[in-house]
Amino acid sequence: MNIHVIFTGGTIGSAISDKGIISARDSMAYALIDMYLEKYNNDCCFTVSSPYYILSENLSAENIRLLIKEVNTVLNNKDLSGVIIAHGTDTLQYSAAILGYIFGSSDIPVVFVSSDYVLTDPRANGLCNFKYAVDFIRKKYGTGVFVSYRNKGGLPIIHRATRLNGYNPFTADITSIKYYGRFENNEYIQCGHNEMTEMQAMFDSTDNVKLDNISDNIIRITPYVGMVYPKITENTMAVLHESYHSGTICINDSFKCFAKSAMDNNVPIYLTGLCGDSAQYETVEKYKDYGIKALPDRAAIAQYCKLWLALSNGICIDDIMQTSVAYDHFVTF
Repeated sequence: MNIHVIFTGGTIGSAISDKGIISARDSMAYALIDMYLEKYNNDCCFTVSSPYYILSENLSAENIRLLIKEVNTVLNNKDLSGVIIAHGTDTLQYSAAILGYIFGSSDIPVVFVSSDYVLTDPRANGLCNFKYAVDFIRKKYGTGVFVSYRNKGGLPIIHRATRLNGYNPFTADITSIKYYGRFENNEYIQCGHNEMTEMQAMFDSTDNVKLDNISDNIIRITPYVGMVYPKITENTMAVLHESYHSGTICINDSFKCFAKSAMDNNVPIYLTGLCGDSAQYETVEKYKDYGIKALPDRAAIAQYCKLWLALSNGICIDDIMQTSVAYDHFVTF
């Protein structure tokens, strides 16, 4: 079985100095594979590459472009069983979502792995996450892009790359709006559901996908008490507005002025954080009057990445945001 491993740095590819400082060191890339082979000693044949090597909090559009190019090149190897990407936890959701939208229809599985501590720390889950990524690929449990991760005290979980929730404060745990499967006593158990939506790819070809530096084209808003809304500028092309857990936002004068400005400038506002079966608060009915377009059962970071990719590649954002792509929308019945 041939697996290509792409190392990008992060805690899983870092070492800790005598002074307790964690830094990315490319020598740790090989340490992960050595640790795996020493403990599990199977028939895997690993090849490796590293398009960049950083702590993941320093992730940029340029880094992601390099990763896209690397994965595209690697997937052209028809003798490949799968790809594993070793990535830092801080920005894992962004890289995973972007690659999920680009390579979600790939027959060769691409699986991200991270580590909550450096690999030499006995508390680290990096080797465990890598082990179950290999098992997932070996047994051909799925195609597309995934994340293999075991939370502290939990089971190894396989997540769809386009469904990851944002980071949890004070922990490296990872969750998603609906996970794909799990390993229990080394046995794989499919999540108790079937994929309720048809797989739709965002791109017909992965060869020339662009990711521009468009940070000023998207306004991303996280609600908080006392917030004042920013101004819509001539560069603003879309707004992604997150909600409170109940799918609500504050309908105050600042919001009304912001929403009117968006409508006057033909800037769509997309709202994430709603659950399809959640109760309808009166504020939900009010924001509908301002042209807000709700995206139920969608992960906020994935929707930001979806907007980013759509704007970079000239895709009609309203069409693509209302469409389930790469299983980013889980429909429950």
